[in-house]
Amino acid sequence: MDGAEHFSFTDLPYLAGQLGLSDPAVPLSGERGWRITRDYVSAFFDLHLRGMAQPLLDGPAAAYPEVALQQPRRGTRH
Repeated sequence: MDGAEHFSFTDLPYLAGQLGLSDPAVPLSGERGWRITRDYVSAFFDLHLRGMAQPLLDGPAAAYPEVALQQPRRGTRH
């Protein structure tokens, strides 16, 4: 996610923004990071636990230009 840092995937940036304590050095706002993370995590679980198709995970989404999806290389263990 372009503009994200390690803590962008926690509640900290969102809560800091609510308190007016956002970090101007981080280009992705806490609100935006929270929404992106929420939508992609929800899509992942809906796909893998509920078996529901999730076009959001199929490729680039116009609503989320910050996100780049990458496919794992074949033969790579995770």
